[in-house]
Amino acid sequence: ATKIPQKVMRYLPLKPRLQRLYMSMHTATDMRWHKEKRVDDDVMRHPADGEAWKEFDRAFPEFAADPRNVRLGLATDGFNPYG
Repeated sequence: ATKIPQKVMRYLPLKPRLQRLYMSMHTATDMRWHKEKRVDDDVMRHPADGEAWKEFDRAFPEFAADPRNVRLGLATDGFNPYG
């Protein structure tokens, strides 16, 4: 009998994906939006407006000053890798 996996985990390496985002002029501009075009009016419109983002900026000012910085978030949609 042929063994067919019930589930497949697709692995997409992070570094090449980020490099591709910055290769395109259009997406590279979008990747800098949080620094260059964000409206700062104390209204929560984007994670960059949140207190956690601002606290991170205060803790790591050198990283925050670079418009090319990338912050990664984990969205699990109910997936629990430990349980």
